[in-house]
Amino acid sequence: MSQQQTINQRCVGTTGETFNTTARKHGEYDCEHNFFRSALLSGDGTSVITHNEDQNLRTFVLPPDLLEDSEDPKSLVPYASHASPTPIQSYALYPGFALQDPSTTLVLSATSEQPLTVCNALDYNHVHAQYPWVSPTTEAYYAANSLIFTQDGTRFIAGGKNLIAVFNCEYSHEGPEATFRTGHNRKARKLYGQQSMSCQGIVNAMAIRPEDGVLAAGTTEREVGLYEAEGNGDCTTAFSVRGGGVGGEKMGGTGITGLKWSPCGNYLVIAERQAEVLQVYDIRNTLQRVSILAERQAQTTQRLGLDVIPTAEGHEVWAGGTDGVVRMWKNAGSEGGEQGPDVELKVHDDAVSSAVWHPSGVVLATCSGSRRLSGVYDDGEVGDGDDSQSASLHASGADNTLRVWTM
Repeated sequence: MSQQQTINQRCVGTTGETFNTTARKHGEYDCEHNFFRSALLSGDGTSVITHNEDQNLRTFVLPPDLLEDSEDPKSLVPYASHASPTPIQSYALYPGFALQDPSTTLVLSATSEQPLTVCNALDYNHVHAQYPWVSPTTEAYYAANSLIFTQDGTRFIAGGKNLIAVFNCEYSHEGPEATFRTGHNRKARKLYGQQSMSCQGIVNAMAIRPEDGVLAAGTTEREVGLYEAEGNGDCTTAFSVRGGGVGGEKMGGTGITGLKWSPCGNYLVIAERQAEVLQVYDIRNTLQRVSILAERQAQTTQRLGLDVIPTAEGHEVWAGGTDGVVRMWKNAGSEGGEQGPDVELKVHDDAVSSAVWHPSGVVLATCSGSRRLSGVYDDGEVGDGDDSQSASLHASGADNTLRVWTM
């Protein structure tokens, strides 16, 4: 393990106990562990949009005095929220999001059996556009398990089972302008040898390389495909992240959940479910795993996010673990082999589902929580439904919070 750097963090904003309590329904305690599934920070750094277990999208506008000296952190309360009638599969923020211009504060979301929808993050009742993505043969809705806008915000890409689709934002109520199969069926692979250029499984994560628009798409079958023209071009190559190479014996993993490009564009950082490491691939020529980022603490089926930020010395990879710790690895890929974390910060008492940096690099937003045994007090006793002294029950050991930190 590399020698760790010491960083002093200070919590400047938190949701507190708001999402740690559960409402009592019909005279009985009905424990709804409303943990944070994920958080996205707007491009201008003013707002955090979260997805919770109750299938709500919530917009938290960060207080303008967030960084002023104060003994206690500021209270973070939702500015706006939207309760989805069906499970939220994925969501993405418009890259030109600017709080002072409400026409840009847009959230794209995908829900079960519904069109892809663009709403205003400051007023979710304001629907800007909808885009149906349906099977041409059955007319059933495709599930969009991942979403990403192109860099100029004129289009977005949806990832599904063996599919990616490119939508033009200008054409509301219309389907995709292009659809590409990422994986071929067994017959095609057997007859035509197409497995080398296929990417089997549900497209669960996507990332666009800024300098040339190469789209990386990762799947539940542990495969990655690279596509030209921000997903609107040919598949240049596809590869598997299973075993072999550097750290192969330590890989684990049951499906890709996150992808991030290094700022230089040479490396792709890959996160998986039930994997104690992050994988780093050199994408230039060899398509080889050049290093693994160890001690991630992510042996869970829950999706735990990651972030990559540029620094004066190169870049940093940040990711949360099930132990409530967020870890940082410097210049992933620059050194071969196994790389231990350079920084470990205890930020929560539960799994850290997201850790995202403000564009300025001085503020870090984290969120946490996981499914836990419901309906019990901290001492293990089941709550009495006739007890009128309390209308809520604390989720045992839960830490379902959004927190903002300065370093």
